[in-house]
Amino acid sequence: MTDSSGQTGMKGPESGVRPFVIESRHRESDVITSFVLRPRDGRPPAPHVAGQHLTLFADIPGAGRQKRNYTISAAPNGETYRISVKREAEGMVSKWLHDVAREGTVLDIAPPSGSFVLPADDARPLVMLSAGVGLTPMVAMLEALAADHRRPRLQFIHCTQSRATQAFGAHLRTLAAALGAATALFHTRANDGEASDGVLAGHLTPDWLLAHSAVAEAEYFVCGPTRFLRVFVPALAKAGVPPERLHYEFFGAVEDLFDDPPPASAAPSSPPATVAERHSRTVGDVTRAAISDALLDSAADAVVVSDAEGAIVLWNPGAERIFGFTEEEALGRSLDIIIPEPFRARHWEGYRETVASGQSRYGAGDMLAVPGLTRDGRRISLEFTIALIKDPAGKVTGMAAVLRDITPRFEEMKALKKKVAERQAAP
Repeated sequence: MTDSSGQTGMKGPESGVRPFVIESRHRESDVITSFVLRPRDGRPPAPHVAGQHLTLFADIPGAGRQKRNYTISAAPNGETYRISVKREAEGMVSKWLHDVAREGTVLDIAPPSGSFVLPADDARPLVMLSAGVGLTPMVAMLEALAADHRRPRLQFIHCTQSRATQAFGAHLRTLAAALGAATALFHTRANDGEASDGVLAGHLTPDWLLAHSAVAEAEYFVCGPTRFLRVFVPALAKAGVPPERLHYEFFGAVEDLFDDPPPASAAPSSPPATVAERHSRTVGDVTRAAISDALLDSAADAVVVSDAEGAIVLWNPGAERIFGFTEEEALGRSLDIIIPEPFRARHWEGYRETVASGQSRYGAGDMLAVPGLTRDGRRISLEFTIALIKDPAGKVTGMAAVLRDITPRFEEMKALKKKVAERQAAP
């Protein structure tokens, strides 16, 4: 999820993971169930803003500890959180929540975070656009608007298969009516029997959206499956909606939303001086210090180490080759120098979450594909893994990232996908 507000989750004493108990379950549709979560210690939960998400850790027998992000689907109340989860056929945690978790089940919860939040004022029209379970942040936002007695110029557009799969149906209609919102519901199953209830049959299209919303002035909030975002986020951007008015909630690789291939990598630069000597124990006839020096002084892959606040503390020759900044230029600066501006809010969201929780999914072989930014302003494609650096007490003090420029492979895959699509479309 990316936007320009720069708001993040809470820090300080509430930054740790806490146990919560499932207080109640509520079936919202044929495929979505809500879970009300209350802190087990009796203290209030960490505060949140409508639209933010939390990180849930579930210990599932036979699968170990699993980490998932879920949007909080209720406005803040100072006592509980609510998450609304779609049961996915291949979703390990969603199936466990639906089929196994019951009232009294304990889950570990990291504090809320995220910048997918409403503007502070009602100067601009708001367009809330969602599909499937992507309506969860919209429910929280609508509840918050009603609780705060705000009446923005509001348009609520939601896409689902039918009334049976739409969660919060009656609740949403009540909220929308109370707020004076213009509502459009698209149901993809024909003959749903709701034409008089503001329902339109078929799929929402970019042309309809652009013709029926205030493109020149509205703030857009978009949430839904990847294929939904891939249609509407680029369409709104191409129609002239600037990044500061285009907000979207997305838990995958942001680059997956856009098809524009990045430019080729910069040409290698001459290697700088080696990293200062490190001391460690000996392994056989080869010291760990020598191994570390060899890896860190290599220009093959970038090794970038940052502190808990995201300032760069180590920058190897590979980083200079890939990004173009010298060691002197990079040390002490924010990681923002290598992150394209539209993706920074999402990056810092994940960074702060990892520092707070002490866990990352990208340190045990899983790799993330992300866009990167070079010194001369070019965008490249990267893959990376990270290792967390912790003090003796287990607190995260920094992160070491190993990054590889995969721009040529990315372009080859794009070209291959295009050929496959052309052949499938051929008569």
